[in-house]
Parts: sequence; C-alpha cells; structure tokens
Amino acid sequence: MTTFPVGVVIFPPTSQKVLQGIKQAEQAGIPMAWVPSWPVGPDGFSIVTAAAVQTSSIGLGTGISITYPCHPLARANQALVTGELAPQRFRLGIGASHQPAIEGTYGLKFARPIGHMKEYIAVLRGMLWEGRIDLDGEYYQVHAELPPMVTPPCIPIVIAALRKNMLRLAGEVADGAMLIWSPPSYVRSVAIPNMEEGARLANRPRPPLIVSAPIVLTKDFTIVSKIAQAAFSVYSSFPTYRHMFMEAGYPLKADGTLSDELIHELFLYGDEDTIRQRLYALHEAGADEIITTINPHDPSRDYRTILEILASL
Repeated sequence: MTTFPVGVVIFPPTSQKVLQGIKQAEQAGIPMAWVPSWPVGPDGFSIVTAAAVQTSSIGLGTGISITYPCHPLARANQALVTGELAPQRFRLGIGASHQPAIEGTYGLKFARPIGHMKEYIAVLRGMLWEGRIDLDGEYYQVHAELPPMVTPPCIPIVIAALRKNMLRLAGEVADGAMLIWSPPSYVRSVAIPNMEEGARLANRPRPPLIVSAPIVLTKDFTIVSKIAQAAFSVYSSFPTYRHMFMEAGYPLKADGTLSDELIHELFLYGDEDTIRQRLYALHEAGADEIITTINPHDPSRDYRTILEILASL
C-alpha cells in the first residue's frame, strides 16, 4: 500500500502531559507531533519550543498558533528560536481562529480574516525565508531585516483553513493547509479544488493538505458518539463549522450537535484493522497528510496501541 505521513495532535493542558506525549510518540516512531493553542491556556508554541530540546527526530508543529493576538514580526522572532533548536523539524502552523474568540475573549477586531492572513504570511515569509520584509499593508506596516549572523531558516508555514476562501489562500501563499473536523466528502469536493485554484493563481504546485482524523479504539458506537459530542462542544459556538458540515452534506442536528452519520464520517473507530483501513481511505479521498487525535476509551491500553497502528503505516 501507498505510504503517507501520519502524525499526532496533543492538546494542552498540561504542558508536562504534552511533552510526555511527544516523547512517547517519538519513541514509537511517529514522524510528526502538532500542539494546538487554545484562545486561553498554555501556549502551544512555547510547548513546541520546549519539546525541541527534549527530542531529536520527531517533527514538531504548532497546530495552530492564533494570529490576531500576536504581531507577525513577533511570531517570526519566536519561530527563529524554535527553528534553530529543531532544524528541519519545525513547521509553523497559524490560524485566524474565530470571531467569537477574537472579539469576545481578546476584545480585538476580527475583520476581513483573508486579507489579514495574507499580510501576516507575507511578513512571516519575508523574515523566515528571505531575511527581510518591507510591507505597507492595510493591516501591517513592517520594515525589518534579520541581523547579519542570522540565516533565514525557511520554516514551512501551514494555514488552518476550513472554508473556500482560506483554502484558496493556502493554495496560493502557504506551504500547506490544515483542515480539522472535515469529512472525506468535503476534502474531495471543496478543499482540494479550492487549494488547486489558489495554486493556479500563483502558478505553482498545490501545497499539501493536512487533514485531522480523531481515533477511538472501540466498536461501540455509543462510546464513540459520547466522545465525539464532548469533543465538538468546544467548537459548537463557531458558525464556521456549521456551514462546513452543511456544505459537506452532513448538517448539524436541530440542537446543534453532530448527527450519527457525521460522527461516522469524522471519527475513525473500530478494531485495529478497521482504523488502519479508514486512514488509507482518508488518504485516498485527498489527504496528503493525516494528523490524528487519539481519544482513548481505555487510557492504559488505547494510546499505546494507536501509536503502534500509526507507526505501522
């Protein structure tokens, strides 16, 4: 069978738990670990930087770092540190997050996220790939150059993208797009075509599409459904997901929860062989890379077993 990259997402809190999980994944032979950042809580970027000096081979990514609260030049300065500590292993994942989080929690204006993100990436690209940036944009005015002794590390920049416009932008200017809570039908019919359109605009190949896959090692759908609804409750207030599910053909139920059909499409569950087959099916649907979230029903057994499944692909 065709091989393809499969990594793990490890959510804080706590920082120590995430670091332990990354080291365990490295020992199991997993090629990549991603650490998200919540709008409020332990900073995933800081945890990834700590992991850079506690690991030696596993790839490390911020998946994602939120853009609005952090100036892109400050973010580039952070990335220089992590990139130096984990050369050729670090990927910078960024995302705009959602209006309720940015305006309701931070009190910042969430306006025209596509334009904001395009300028944000221009600053990152200039500093991390070319060593300088001169930008007088609508959102940022940045004029900076790396010190003479600092070489641009060419760190890959990945955008968290859900809807068409952000997927198109990822195809145009990023080194990859990260798509979460997305059924295969959306990967095939929306994500890939829009990334390809963006790539055509920039006259370049389409960058990789990285798709999330929550895994539950059980055949009991009742258990899977309970885990799925609890996991989605964190995202249920964000209308972007509701629109995406509707476009994929799996609208949310009237009470705003996931339908059984959508849970079956989103969550990889069953025995080890079934999970392995579902991972291959997601790759065949268009996912160039898969990032898995492990939802252990039996924590003492499931996490280790799922790592073994992933390492065997």
